[in-house]
Amino acid sequence: VESIIAREYKDGFNKFFDAYVPKQLKAPILHTPTVLNLGLDSEKLLQLCGQKLRLAGGEIWDETEFIKADIYTSGVVVTVKDLKNQIDKHVSGRMLVDAMGTASPIAWQLNGGRAFDSVCPTVGAVIERGFEPGVWDSQYGDVLNSHGDISRGRQLIWELFPGADEELTIYLFHYHEVNSQNPGSLLEIYEDFFTILPEYRRCDMDKLVWKKPTFGYIPGHFSVGSSDRKVAFDRLIAIGDAASLQSPLVFTGFGSLVRNLERLTTLLDIALKHDLLSCQHLNRIRAFQNNIAVTWMFSKGMMVPTGKFLPPERINTMLNNFFGLLADEPLEVADDFIKDRFNLLTFNRLALKAAKKNPALLLWIWELAGAKDLLRWLGNYFDFIRHSLISALLSGWLPNFLHRNQWLENCSPALWLHLLAISYALTTGKGKPEIKKVHTQESRVHSQESIVKSP
Repeated sequence: VESIIAREYKDGFNKFFDAYVPKQLKAPILHTPTVLNLGLDSEKLLQLCGQKLRLAGGEIWDETEFIKADIYTSGVVVTVKDLKNQIDKHVSGRMLVDAMGTASPIAWQLNGGRAFDSVCPTVGAVIERGFEPGVWDSQYGDVLNSHGDISRGRQLIWELFPGADEELTIYLFHYHEVNSQNPGSLLEIYEDFFTILPEYRRCDMDKLVWKKPTFGYIPGHFSVGSSDRKVAFDRLIAIGDAASLQSPLVFTGFGSLVRNLERLTTLLDIALKHDLLSCQHLNRIRAFQNNIAVTWMFSKGMMVPTGKFLPPERINTMLNNFFGLLADEPLEVADDFIKDRFNLLTFNRLALKAAKKNPALLLWIWELAGAKDLLRWLGNYFDFIRHSLISALLSGWLPNFLHRNQWLENCSPALWLHLLAISYALTTGKGKPEIKKVHTQESRVHSQESIVKSP
């Protein structure tokens, strides 16, 4: 891993425009030194992954398109097209892992073509050089930054991450509701990017050396419960963005996949070892977390409903309100919150403090979300309470019980898989060890040449 780190930052900054924000709600810079503090060389990372896969006996087929998967009682047959030679190829196995992202045709079929709840139009670029010395210190990352109000019905937010040498990766994005009349044009936001980049970071556009563009739509699902989405079929399982069990605030499944990697690989290993490859068993292997399912209301609160007028400073005021609370808290509180490791007590305490500091906040959320989504979110909240109570009762002894009674695996593999899945659901992502023999280390990274965004 050390070999693929292009840059490690001393600190990361979070600051939102506050020129028209009420004085009592203005927030200082929130420092997050352990959030998005690593810039990775994505090319080296992919090469390393490829080498490890080949050493394990795997093959990589380039320029190959997925066509279909046929599921049989004894295995899976996948049909793909070699785009270079325009011929169909077939490969068979015991199980298919779908990691084709949010646009995966398998994931769409599993969930009946269910539409996304939100989308995050994002544009940017990797800039090789051209900024004058002193414009930005490469030892620091700009995690979240806004320097303007609502523009044409959207609150634009910047991110900046230095790479090797003078390289900078810069993103511009906004949270956006799904609306056929207002799709969130990437061309329009790119026009904004090139127009206001010199305002964000002083530069002469003609002197910048552009290495590559980064752009795309990052879709998100607002899951109400752990079984809200299907992630498996017989001999088939979806992971990462294809599973869409990610943090709704961040959208991408990248952070969710990394955080739950031990959980997924351990459970998959047990399923394969004992031939527990039916839909019933594989659907238990998922990276869902109740504590982050409740956060989709935050992203909803940063979307300007299509055709609705809001005061220009509204979203910046809400962001200053909440990030100001995090800045007043001990560093570990903000760290846990942004890394999706907060518990029910922390969530309730911060929500009450935010409402006390700005009583109008509840009315603003009602105005942005509407009654239907508020009721839907209450389902998330009550599910979070239920899960927290169960966690308080079981997380103290269940992982230890499983560690001491591993004979259960051979005695009843299906029961073992079920209990271990419960154990991981109670502990993963909250800074707790899953079982004594398992040691995980969460690392928040930023892929320097991709559109990956994860706190």
